Amino acid sequence: MAENSSPNTRTVAAAAAGVVLGFLIGFFLANGINRAEQEKLRAELTGLRANAGAREGAGARSGGEQTPVAGDDTFPTLTDEQLANAVARADAEPANVEMQQKVGQALYVYAWQRNNAAILPDVARILRRAHELDPRDHKTTVMAGDAQFLIARSGGDARALEAARKLYETALAAKPDDAIVRTSLGLTYFYGRPSDPQRAIREYRRALQSDPRQEMSVQSLAAALIETGSLEEAGRRLDELEKLNPSNAELSNLRAQLEQKRNAAKERQ
Repeated sequence: MAENSSPNTRTVAAAAAGVVLGFLIGFFLANGINRAEQEKLRAELTGLRANAGAREGAGARSGGEQTPVAGDDTFPTLTDEQLANAVARADAEPANVEMQQKVGQALYVYAWQRNNAAILPDVARILRRAHELDPRDHKTTVMAGDAQFLIARSGGDARALEAARKLYETALAAKPDDAIVRTSLGLTYFYGRPSDPQRAIREYRRALQSDPRQEMSVQSLAAALIETGSLEEAGRRLDELEKLNPSNAELSNLRAQLEQKRNAAKERQ
């Protein structure tokens, strides 16, 4: 981001890009995984819990049961020990591509369902291994990139952001019209050190060429336009965003930031 960015700009733009774990992973999954695939991943998680439970036996469990998300019974709840055992299963068979894909993808979805960022480093490592074993698997490549991106945004790890970018570029080499992945690639430039909002904007525009109604692309573009001072187009994009989804969680924040930028511009005249 530009050096003269205000704290409010940073906060709003961060929210607009989906820094909150549940929102960002939810965006990736809602657009990239269909209902049948989610059911398959739920079955994988159930299997992981059953396998881990057998290993734990009847003794006390170190982590205790995690508290389910209110009203959410889509995926089973795993204890800390069950999560550790699932990771250990993948680590025990590093050359087994099916194992890496099943465990990595299932735990990625679990991180979303339970808002559990603590397991992301293991998830990213397993998904990266799955990608290296089968680079042609588009979904795994994208998920591996998403996990790296989330790690970068939660901890400021520049290496993870670079890893995410490379994985997105690999995925786009196979499917250049994937608007979701194109938007994700743009986010890696927006949050780079130094930030490159103009490059991010180019990627968002390319995404919208493929899918003009992609909400996250419009939202990200609007945030980047506000950041770069392209306020007239930013206003139009926010109107577009409101038409796409009047309930967009960041719409009011972005409009407030746009108004602040406009007022600041008037004061300088």
